[in-house]
Amino acid sequence: MTLKQKNTFCLIIVSLIMFAPVFIMLFTGERFVTAIRLFPLDFSLYFAVLLGAIIVNYTTRSTKLLTITMLATIAGLAVYFFWYI
Repeated sequence: MTLKQKNTFCLIIVSLIMFAPVFIMLFTGERFVTAIRLFPLDFSLYFAVLLGAIIVNYTTRSTKLLTITMLATIAGLAVYFFWYI
C-alpha cells in the first residue's frame, strides 16, 4: 500500500468520524441538537484539525506525520468513549 493510498484511507476514516453528529441525526432520526449532545462539536473540531493534518501530509509525504495523526485520532476516540461511558 503506497503512502498516498494510506493517506486517502485515513482521510476517509477521519472524515466519517468528524461528521458523526450529522450521521447520528440522519440514521437515528434524532434532532441535530440531540446528536450534538451525543457527539459534541468539540470532538468534531478536533477531528477536523486532524483531517487538515492528513491533507497537509499529501504534500509533505511523511509517514511519521501520518502515524502521529492516526495515533491522535485513536487517542481522541478513546477520550470520547471514556467520556461517554
